[in-house]
Amino acid sequence: MTEVSVIVPTLRRPDGLGRAVASLAAQTGLGDRTLEIVVVDNAPEGGAEKALLADDVAGAVSLRVVHEPRMGVATARNAGLAAARGEVIGFLDDDCTAPPDWLAARLACLEDTGADALFGPRHAVLEAEPQRDAAWFAASFTQDLGLPSGAPVDGRCDYLPLTGSLFRRACFDTGLAFDPRLDRLGGEDVLLFKSVRAAGARMVWCAEAPVLEHVPASRLDHGYIWRRRYASGQIRCLVPSLLAPPLRREIAVQMAKGAAQVALAGPLAVAGRLAGRWPPQATAIALSGLGKLGWWRKTGPRLYGEGHVG
Repeated sequence: MTEVSVIVPTLRRPDGLGRAVASLAAQTGLGDRTLEIVVVDNAPEGGAEKALLADDVAGAVSLRVVHEPRMGVATARNAGLAAARGEVIGFLDDDCTAPPDWLAARLACLEDTGADALFGPRHAVLEAEPQRDAAWFAASFTQDLGLPSGAPVDGRCDYLPLTGSLFRRACFDTGLAFDPRLDRLGGEDVLLFKSVRAAGARMVWCAEAPVLEHVPASRLDHGYIWRRRYASGQIRCLVPSLLAPPLRREIAVQMAKGAAQVALAGPLAVAGRLAGRWPPQATAIALSGLGKLGWWRKTGPRLYGEGHVG
């Protein structure tokens, strides 16, 4: 019998948490496998367990709630890892839901390929209709490499979604964990992926059973996406700088890409602004480039912890 633990970090998002846990409770086709859901409440004041009890979800599944009052995305995920008991460990964010066949499909792919870590697509569901640029917003919250199941992705660490992923426990037995230095900015997942790859793990893609990210109206804001893109540019260079030894060549390549992005997309963004509005895609590309060029300052948007946007 294989026990699977799915870690769901949460921060003051009771409705989304209830929806995420309910989707896990509805998983089918698991056979003799057992599912454990580990919710990590990252709000200092707590409250996630009470919200789940109110939704009458807690009694339907094997569910544990861990309180981690130190706010930060890496710290919360590490608390989940410490509490998880499964031989296979999965991750689902509290703004996402998994289709009923998600876990069975991903486990089958993990076993068929013999992989150590497995990733799959995340598709966006917009909970409100933006006044403009709906397709751009949907694409901004979607991660799908478009690869066939079983394709290796060890060279695509910068583009892999953590939510919906599965890892064999052996990936963490050597002490690997999420880096708290990235608690506020993010990128702790990319750093983990690169560390897992460096340890020799096989990482593959599973095209089946995409998870869904439910995007609230509060995030359908151009400024929010642009801040995310700037932060993602910083992460492209900051993460390789945190590895031991630092990947200086990768940093240099990313900075060169950043300079090209600014040179090519920057004038288009400014021209669009002069014509009436910042063009969303050109502005996003230019800001990503600026993030890569200014990563060493280690200043910029704080999207997690106290900077969390619901």
